Amino acid sequence: MTGFDEMVTAAVEKVIPSVVNISEVKLMKDAYLHVHPVPGVGSGFIINEDGFILTNAHVVLGSQDIKVALEDGRIFPGEIRGLDTIKDLAVIKIKASGLPVPEIAKNNDLKIGQMAIAIGSPLGLVGGPTVTAGVVSAVNRSIQTEATFMEGLIQTDAAINPGNSGGPLINSRGEVIGVNSAVIPFAQGIGFAIPIQPAVEIADQLIKH
Repeated sequence: MTGFDEMVTAAVEKVIPSVVNISEVKLMKDAYLHVHPVPGVGSGFIINEDGFILTNAHVVLGSQDIKVALEDGRIFPGEIRGLDTIKDLAVIKIKASGLPVPEIAKNNDLKIGQMAIAIGSPLGLVGGPTVTAGVVSAVNRSIQTEATFMEGLIQTDAAINPGNSGGPLINSRGEVIGVNSAVIPFAQGIGFAIPIQPAVEIADQLIKH
């Protein structure tokens, strides 16, 4: 491997143990107002060794049955501890301790063009997390999603797909810089992440309240 390859690999290896797969079931109404259980998948990452997990609110909102799969293969039921639908963030709690926690970037002084690596479980594929790499394409972006208006986002061309939502966006040092959150349908190479510092602050508030 080249020095660049080794750098990327080392960064990913630092974070992957803390990345989780989230599977859930939501009750949805069809055109005839019949209610049906609909399975879904998403990603998240551990932010506290005692079982607190950060993800997107849209991943778990309205969920009836949440299962969290750790990188080591263990599966736990998940409990929603708090939701912020405006910022699209949620905290899930599982009954586990001594869990691996990734390093959080100390600041959000991001530079356009710096490396950005997205980790998650796109489409709920089996076999562990998927890694995609790109760059920070822009900062302080604002977008309108189906559920809310989001601002201050990181834009990246690292592939973010259905199921990747809630997973970490990391830098070349293996530090989390954002929470993968949104992708624009039909637009290639455009994904968005919530900067990690405000995300962690919101998560702390959700845990306390």
